[in-house]
Amino acid sequence: MINIIGVGDIMPGGILSGKTDGYLSTDLITVMKGADIRVGTLETAVGDTPTFYHEKMSRDADVIYVKDKDLSKLKDLDINIVSLANNHFFDLGIDGAKHTIEMLDSMGIKHVGAGNNIEEASKAVIENINGETVAFLGFCDYEERHVGWCPYATHDKPGVNPMYKSHVTAEIRKYKSMCDYVVVLPHWGKEHTYTTTLHVHKAAKSMIKAGADLILGSHPHRVQPVVNFNRAAVAYSLGNFLFPNRLLVPPRSTYYSETEVDIKSLPSTNSYPIVEELTYKRWKPLAMIGMIAEARLSKRQTKATYKLTLMHEDGSLDLYANPRICHILSFRKIVIKYTPYSVFWFIRRCKYAALYRMRLLKDKLAKIVSKK
Repeated sequence: MINIIGVGDIMPGGILSGKTDGYLSTDLITVMKGADIRVGTLETAVGDTPTFYHEKMSRDADVIYVKDKDLSKLKDLDINIVSLANNHFFDLGIDGAKHTIEMLDSMGIKHVGAGNNIEEASKAVIENINGETVAFLGFCDYEERHVGWCPYATHDKPGVNPMYKSHVTAEIRKYKSMCDYVVVLPHWGKEHTYTTTLHVHKAAKSMIKAGADLILGSHPHRVQPVVNFNRAAVAYSLGNFLFPNRLLVPPRSTYYSETEVDIKSLPSTNSYPIVEELTYKRWKPLAMIGMIAEARLSKRQTKATYKLTLMHEDGSLDLYANPRICHILSFRKIVIKYTPYSVFWFIRRCKYAALYRMRLLKDKLAKIVSKK
């Protein structure tokens, strides 16, 4: 049996930049060390002298990066493998992406999901654990309306590993024929949602059919259910793990000041506006809740459970017990596992369509009344 811990999005900078201790609770460290291997998504570029990617800047998109020194927090968390298949890996351009990989290599942290071409981006990390082999693969969804813009690797261009169905299926089958287990780390779904989309649900089923034993999803910045299927397990979204609040400068880029900044004196936002001045970007409360997925791989069946985490306002991280959230996740797990998901998604869409129409009607009536 192999024990694997999966965590969600990691951006070890922001207001934690330069901090080297005191931000991880003892209980959390104990849980992290209780596995054979730990994996997560590094959702950031790395560099001390950033040059923001021109394509991102032209789109007024969110630009995220961390300083070189802050990557050491991956070692504090005892992370062994990270997925680079996400929409912020290329925020500092091609040179920044290469520098990020060089930094990880120098630290002995393995990585999947991105490279100088599709061959490198789709290459798995294979680990021999307790006499059995496990292949780790990273993919980034191709639906820009959900994931955001990022370059996808081709035969002669660098980028992230695209989550096209035929490509994903072929890679999983290839590594399943070589290894005992396959673990997939997809960056997928719709941000700030608590129930996975029909597109993601179908993609997960396809991955399992191709041979995936464990799927550890990221990107929505919210926790979503962990579901044990016949022989595999899926954590649809692990939410934010270590992704502290940060400073923004126009138009919407991460900023690190060389002098101490009084955050309380700055304007703040918990949304994603185009900012006009130095602004403090805060997560909404539910985005501060993350998930540690604890999976046990065996030839008969993969079983996964989870523990919740809480990132405090100062960026510190701790375990978190919230029965209400656990009950909600359990209910949604039952719905996903035992209800034809297309029916569930159709009902959900109808519900939101009805609410949207009611809001439009309310606004229209308000305008009529105000004219009178």
